[in-house]
Amino acid sequence: MLTVSGLYKRFGSVEVLRNVGLDIRKGTTTIIIGPSGSGKSTLLNCINLLELPNEGSITLNGMSMTFSADKKSGPRAVQSFRRQTGMVFQGNHLFPHLTALENVMLGPVVVKRLNKPDAKRHAAALLDKVGLGELTERYPHQLSGGQQQRVGIARAMSMEPTMLLFDEPTSALDPELVLEVLEVMKALTRDGMTLVIVTHELDFASRVADQVIFMDEGRIVESGSPGEVMVRTRHERIQAFVRRLSPHARMDNTESSLK
Repeated sequence: MLTVSGLYKRFGSVEVLRNVGLDIRKGTTTIIIGPSGSGKSTLLNCINLLELPNEGSITLNGMSMTFSADKKSGPRAVQSFRRQTGMVFQGNHLFPHLTALENVMLGPVVVKRLNKPDAKRHAAALLDKVGLGELTERYPHQLSGGQQQRVGIARAMSMEPTMLLFDEPTSALDPELVLEVLEVMKALTRDGMTLVIVTHELDFASRVADQVIFMDEGRIVESGSPGEVMVRTRHERIQAFVRRLSPHARMDNTESSLK
């Protein structure tokens, strides 16, 4: 479904992504882990073209984009490509003057020109799917942080993307609110949605990921199943990272040690 090849991203003289390549199959969950500053969020932003790569290519559902110093992508092509993905940010970025229902309706009405009655029905069904069916008329300030993030997930789904991207969706939440957001994400994996998630929740990764990618210094150091990357890896950098975030996990051959 998604192929990234030879991807580079620079901000001035700083090279943030270095020859990144990955493949993601339809209906799978890929979780990207790694230390702060390793390029994880930049990779997500390049996949949905919020940041345009300097070099490389991205193919999503048969649509390809190639980037180089002498090749500029037109805004229409970028917009068309971007519509295939939905993004859930670290902060939910809801419009404070709109209700939960109106926040979810906005994209389909403005971008897809869906009529308001159909958009309202669609938005209500999505809010019900994320467990907020009774809170559709509440404004963001009337919702908890976890509820706001679930509205953000419903809003990302409202455009009917082929892939959902999550950029550390629980990092700004109080610990007691993290679980409710992770449960919604877990339900999406059961529904067969294609997910790419940047997170530090390693226990969650061990339970839902089909593929785990470890990034460091702008490169993919290792990729594979949760057991291969987080348990059986021989990379000392990854071992230290896992021990720090999951101190109860043993680096042995038992995948269940992270569960």
